[in-house]
Amino acid sequence: MPIKIITIANRKGGAGKSTCAAHFALEASTKNNKVILLDLDPQKTLESWWEKRTEENPYMADASAQNLREKIALIKTKGFDYCIIDTPGDTSINAVEAIKLADLIIIPCKPTSPDLKAIGRTISMVQENNKNYIFVLTQTISKATSTIQAASVLSDFGPIAPATIANRIAYANAMSSGGTACELDKNAAIEVQKVWEFIMKKLDIKYVNESGKEKI
Repeated sequence: MPIKIITIANRKGGAGKSTCAAHFALEASTKNNKVILLDLDPQKTLESWWEKRTEENPYMADASAQNLREKIALIKTKGFDYCIIDTPGDTSINAVEAIKLADLIIIPCKPTSPDLKAIGRTISMVQENNKNYIFVLTQTISKATSTIQAASVLSDFGPIAPATIANRIAYANAMSSGGTACELDKNAAIEVQKVWEFIMKKLDIKYVNESGKEKI
């Protein structure tokens, strides 16, 4: 399978981009995939998380907007299955270049009025580059009216993941320790798996569960 490039993007900060990048990379790696991360956000939240880890996979590489195309060309020769790129919450060249090179854009979004009002800027940036994208609701509260309303709003603009990344302390603890919320909270494990299954469907990749059986 050729490597798939996944870019996490939202022009508004605080949407949970780094948390999504870390947990989707880990979910992919548990399925015997070789995954590499690129952190183009100057805050380096994802890289800081990765540096606390002892496991080699997912891997991390240095990259910038200026050398991103060459870096990905090199990564393609190294046998990786997925490259997941974290981007800053702005319109910098870092975000734009990462979007241009992606097979799929994941747009995390919190279910708040300010986040929903700002999401159009990200959608426009992605659509200008003619890229496939999905929405993932983040920091949600189960069965809250805000979550239901946000899902309804976003579904008018594009595909939305069938599960959300909920507002769980496990995610914050995982990002500060180099761990994964999936090991701390079984509900986090379920939702991350469901979102990752949806991502693979959008990439036209069949999902294989732990028993080795494919999901149709």
